[in-house]
Amino acid sequence: MENKKVIAVIDLGTFNLKCAIFSFAGDGLPQLVGFSKKKTKGIHNSIIVNINDAIDSVRSCLVEVEKESQTTLNKINVLIDPTEIITTRLTKSKKINGSKIEKNDVSFLLKEAKKQVEQNDSRLSNIHIFNYKYVVDNKFFKELPFNIYADQFSQENVFLSVPKNILKNISEVFHSCDIEIDKFISCSYALGICCFNQDQIDYGCGIVDMGYEKTSLAVFKDSSLVHASSFPIGSNHITKDISRGCYLSVIESELIKKDISIINNLDEELNKNGFLSDKYFSETKFRKISSKFVRDIIAARLDEILNKIFKEINFLQVERVKQNLIFTGEGSKLNDLTKIVNIKLSNYIFDANLDNPKPFGNIDRELLACYGAVKILTEGFVSEAIAMLNKSQKDKSGFFTRIFNIFN
Repeated sequence: MENKKVIAVIDLGTFNLKCAIFSFAGDGLPQLVGFSKKKTKGIHNSIIVNINDAIDSVRSCLVEVEKESQTTLNKINVLIDPTEIITTRLTKSKKINGSKIEKNDVSFLLKEAKKQVEQNDSRLSNIHIFNYKYVVDNKFFKELPFNIYADQFSQENVFLSVPKNILKNISEVFHSCDIEIDKFISCSYALGICCFNQDQIDYGCGIVDMGYEKTSLAVFKDSSLVHASSFPIGSNHITKDISRGCYLSVIESELIKKDISIINNLDEELNKNGFLSDKYFSETKFRKISSKFVRDIIAARLDEILNKIFKEINFLQVERVKQNLIFTGEGSKLNDLTKIVNIKLSNYIFDANLDNPKPFGNIDRELLACYGAVKILTEGFVSEAIAMLNKSQKDKSGFFTRIFNIFN
């Protein structure tokens, strides 16, 4: 990898660690040159629960990807989505008194908002800050209203914050692996950037990542991320529900979860006379278990997950999101999920656009968040107030980066 810039991204999943290295030369597109996936140990929902196990797990993943890419890493970008992530929307105003709005006015309001968020809870650290709305003399402006004469100027910012101790513990793990963390990036934010185009982000859209032990939501509107959240219920909870409710092993329950049609009785092997087939009893003694009972177990947990998601979307009052909603992650592979969501919503998109041309061409689904992170780091995002561009990209960056580099 001599004479080539590289960008490394690691996704701290609860089930798997995924690390990707991209080579990046000149204005060319990033090329994937190394990828490794290892079973996660010592990390749960982006939180370090056993530091020694986490160090071993991360080091193993890094060694493999460095070997494959023939690269020695000294910096890495870390994708996280802890259930403790907090979204704060805050509006600050300033009297302009008939003068032109200048970049100093925008910077002042951003600094004031940032200061208040930090004072509200000093235990939190901001990992992303977005410019969402501008109001000039009671009129909404979609873009920065520079050189506009005004009496009053207001700016709404969106902050994504994470407890400092979570970031400190993650940093300690990577420090023990002799590697420095360059940026922390929200995984659901990166997924959205990878899966949606700019028109959808302007109009309103949302991405739901149904992971192993948690489900995350990111909502975009008016060219900004306006909400991100995560709660500790994922596809593995469905597996455990089947295991406990039917007295089956986890392996048997996982296979049934993947095979069963939640709404329709379609699989003759799965449903013989309304009962589970004997092929699903590989570790426990065969007995009659109603397939309807299993479907009810899955539907109950899935209903809980979907109700939480839609409650948050309804609270945000962004109706357009329901017309551009993507489900991804392991849980999105459940049979009949499309039909179930359609019962709750109309005009939604299931796992949409993943086969359409992307900035980086065809994308492996396992790498969606990693590619989204690379796009953020190399191209920036129009509304991110404190741009996350790599230093080599900042000279080519947009207006926001040059205005707000005071915070970098």
